[in-house]
Amino acid sequence: MFIKGIKRAYDQINLDETIPDEDKFDALLMKLGKNFLVSKEDRVYIFEHEGKTARIDAKHARAFHFKEYVIKDMNKLFHDFNLWLKKPPILEAF
Repeated sequence: MFIKGIKRAYDQINLDETIPDEDKFDALLMKLGKNFLVSKEDRVYIFEHEGKTARIDAKHARAFHFKEYVIKDMNKLFHDFNLWLKKPPILEAF
C-alpha cells in the first residue's frame, strides 16, 4: 500500500474520538482491508486477495500511538496485495 494512504487512514482514525483507544488498531485494519477480509475471529484477522493471504493477530499488535511502527506494520501486512501496482490493460502484454 502506499504509505501516504496508510498515514491518511491512521490520522483519520486517530482523530476520531468515537473510537476507543483500544479499538483503534482494529479500526485501521478494517479501514484498510475491509474489502479483503475473510475471517475475523478473536481479533485474528485474515485478509485474502488474488490468492495471497495476510494474517495478523491484533491482540499482540503494537500500541496504536507508535504511529511510524503501526504504519510500517500495515504496509508490510498488505504489501503483497499489489492493489495499486496493476498495469493498465494495454500494458499487460509486456
